[in-house]
Amino acid sequence: MTESNAGLCSRRASEDELVRAATTFLSRKGYRVRLEVPNMGQSIDVAATKNRWLWAVEAKVHFWSGAIAQCKAHELVADFICVAIATRRVAPRLAEHAALRGYGIIHYSQKARRCRWAVMPRRNRKVWSAQRKRLSRNLRGISYVT
Repeated sequence: MTESNAGLCSRRASEDELVRAATTFLSRKGYRVRLEVPNMGQSIDVAATKNRWLWAVEAKVHFWSGAIAQCKAHELVADFICVAIATRRVAPRLAEHAALRGYGIIHYSQKARRCRWAVMPRRNRKVWSAQRKRLSRNLRGISYVT
């Protein structure tokens, strides 16, 4: 078992379950949420907006290193970048990698069936305005999740 998938529950949460939980968590905090938003040949699992800020969330039930890699592409468009993870605990190496890059971590406890902020993200200052405008136009055509 690798560090990336250590600490998983006996019945692993599905990515769909994790996305639904993260969507509910963000919606209850006043975010407007959209799913699978295209971004430069990839998609953002959960794109949330609140006021003028855009949050990009990558959801992984294991192998969090893949989420970290995917988040890199979102640095050009998102003000805040997060990994949503469904494990018993947040792996220390994930917390290290996230903190180093300024990413947040939304931790989903399958047992409690709820999310919490394990690490709050820092504001990303690498946003490329041209790409952000393109993404903003795309967002207008995608319905909010309720």
